[in-house]
Amino acid sequence: MSACTPRWHVLAIALAAALSYSAVASAQDNTAHHHKKHHKHHKHQAVNVGEVSSNAVTQSAYAGHTPLLPSQKKIFRSGISSKVLGRAEIEAAGPAAGGAQMLSYAPGVNVLASYGTGAAKAQISIDGIKQGWGNPKGSEAAHSIAVEFDGIPMNNPATGLWQSPQVNQSSLIQGIHVTYGPGNPENRWYNNIGGSIDFVPLQPTAKPGASVGIRYGSYDFKNIHFDLRTGNVDGFSAILAGGVSSGNSFLGVPAGTTLYSPSGVVLPSHSYAWFLKIRKTFHTGDDSFGAYLASGSAYKPYDIPLSPASGTTINGYDYKTGKPIPGPLYSEQTSGFYNAAPYKIDSNSTWMFYNKLNVDIGTKTWLHNDIWYRYGHRLHNRYASFAVGAPNTNEYNDPHSETYGDKLWFDTRLPYNKLAFGGYFIKARDNSKNAFFSSYPPYNANRFVPNDKYRSDFLDVTNLSAFFQDKIHIAHTFDITPGVRVEQWQLNYTPYTTETFPESTVLYPKGNESKLPADSRSLNAVEPSVNISWRPIQHLALFASYSEANQIPAFGGGGGPFQKLPGNSISLEKGQNYQAGFKVHVQHDGFLHHFLFSANWYFTRFSDQYLPITEADGTVINAFGTSDYQGVNLYAVDNPIYWLHLFGNLSLQQAHFSNYYNGKENYSGLPVANVPDSTFNIGAYAKSFVYGFLLEPRIWVQYTGPQALYDSITKSPSPTAKLPAYTLLNLALHSKIPMHLQYFRNIAVDVDLLNVAGNRYNSYEYISSGGTYGPNTKGDLIGLPGEPRTFYVSLTANF
Repeated sequence: MSACTPRWHVLAIALAAALSYSAVASAQDNTAHHHKKHHKHHKHQAVNVGEVSSNAVTQSAYAGHTPLLPSQKKIFRSGISSKVLGRAEIEAAGPAAGGAQMLSYAPGVNVLASYGTGAAKAQISIDGIKQGWGNPKGSEAAHSIAVEFDGIPMNNPATGLWQSPQVNQSSLIQGIHVTYGPGNPENRWYNNIGGSIDFVPLQPTAKPGASVGIRYGSYDFKNIHFDLRTGNVDGFSAILAGGVSSGNSFLGVPAGTTLYSPSGVVLPSHSYAWFLKIRKTFHTGDDSFGAYLASGSAYKPYDIPLSPASGTTINGYDYKTGKPIPGPLYSEQTSGFYNAAPYKIDSNSTWMFYNKLNVDIGTKTWLHNDIWYRYGHRLHNRYASFAVGAPNTNEYNDPHSETYGDKLWFDTRLPYNKLAFGGYFIKARDNSKNAFFSSYPPYNANRFVPNDKYRSDFLDVTNLSAFFQDKIHIAHTFDITPGVRVEQWQLNYTPYTTETFPESTVLYPKGNESKLPADSRSLNAVEPSVNISWRPIQHLALFASYSEANQIPAFGGGGGPFQKLPGNSISLEKGQNYQAGFKVHVQHDGFLHHFLFSANWYFTRFSDQYLPITEADGTVINAFGTSDYQGVNLYAVDNPIYWLHLFGNLSLQQAHFSNYYNGKENYSGLPVANVPDSTFNIGAYAKSFVYGFLLEPRIWVQYTGPQALYDSITKSPSPTAKLPAYTLLNLALHSKIPMHLQYFRNIAVDVDLLNVAGNRYNSYEYISSGGTYGPNTKGDLIGLPGEPRTFYVSLTANF
């Protein structure tokens, strides 16, 4: 590099920054010219790329009329704890990442996944409170985090569940807003006990543009994605985006196993997602229509014994005699660390459409209305059992749900107050259809006439909510926001198992899991909250909050509410969250540019929990309890130099049951399983122009601390056994090559290398009772490996 290069380097960077700022400013100014009043009073402020930098938006100028990603300034002034994950942190999860993996770089978030792609389901936790079903045994009902797409709820109201394959294409996501704890009443749904996650997709833009890209990587991962933006045409603006992926798991099937696998020695996955949004802007507001369709399917393997046990082979054992079927021993040490016995196909899909209306109705008041419909479907098709010849070798778990709702609310600005009030109506129907059977002799059963356990019942949920909150500006530097929300649930249970499986109810009456007649239950709750933000000096904010949230216990699993537990015994689960901390925000001062630091202490009491534990044969143990979660979360993000972006997150947490009763014994004081006592990650992204090319070398490290294991023998968390900590090192080189053509802006070429050191670790482990792999494994550790070293290459053309 010549001596004069640095000067041109600086000029090129400055020019690029100016052009970028100009594009965003142009997009915002075009909107402001026609809708100045709209931006002044709208509760959502347009995303300022200069404010959040690469922490929020690094693609085209996605400045919209109602974006849901708060600016750093808004987070700084808020009395609650939240975090925005922008493209920089989303891309750190890798090109194959799904909705769960994208959350990895938020403090207090832990992800348990057994696949390298977003097609497979995973479990996440925020400050120890969980959402989604992954593989870990003994996880308490994981349905206590609200998940949204573009501000629209995605959870099944009857179960509270969100399945991570519902968001499987990272290219569609502009940013993610994570809120810790129930948050304010205005933004709360029906299961915000642990917090909320809003996946904000790409938005319509003021100017037209498009991109198309392909990705290829380890284990035959392939992806193609695109987005097409019309720009503003007579007040209309639209975006159409989508992506399709396929690839194999990093886990393979042991060669020579006699357990049936329809895919041979690999475990393939497939996923896709499509998104359309059309926005109409008018003088007093905007109206938009959105549609989203997503599906993910993956072949799920069995867990793997860590050490070989006599009689546990890759071919399973005879169900009648208990004797092993001859073959190589099955364990990480003998059959291969990344080889797992085949188990079942796991598919999850959703489609939804919605309308979002925002209108200035005068007197400094805005009306907002969201209306939506969502359909969700799960299919777990089990085709192999480690207990060969068992009557439940097969499982066809085929539940579905339908939800529609409408949320209407108002924002009013007064001289010293900002009022928000309104409510929503949600109606949902969930079907719990599931069938265990064996298609092999001597049973010769099928999913229509199952010979083992089966169910097919309906739960109709009507959820009404009304809220009021008042953000009071006592002084320019002090805000207090009290609020209250009133909730009402009407639950109506209809057993439909006999109608779905009429022959089985005659031939195999003991298998019917619908033990109780039709029933109903009405539940109510009042949820108060208050938060305070005090900014004693320019760059420092102190905050504290208290909030409550309630939810219904999860419906669906055999032996659960209404199916085995009578309606009059069902009560609401309750969360009480306390937070206190401080934030530092510096826009431009010395080496601090768009600097945001947040540190907070939290305590959450999760009481009246229904804790169903599902055994290997599908039997459900109904446990109940109260769990406590406390810890500290810290995060920082900054651009100290114009060519450098830094981020870091640290979480220290403890989680235990103050009460845990499984029907036989009380295990109070035990830790909550699968909650790391600490997580830490840090990353540095640089930018440099070299011969006209923009190069972005990246490095980031992720640490996950020890976590308590579940003990399948005692049916409770282990007081001493822990999963070892692990650390991952990741590297990447992203680049942009300008094309200097009229409609062809640039080509992006990216190379990502995850887990560079190739660390071998288990993403989770548990203590076996011997029920799955045979009596010789009782007391042994069973686990599933985490992702090994993976390599990806991406090519994207931007127009």
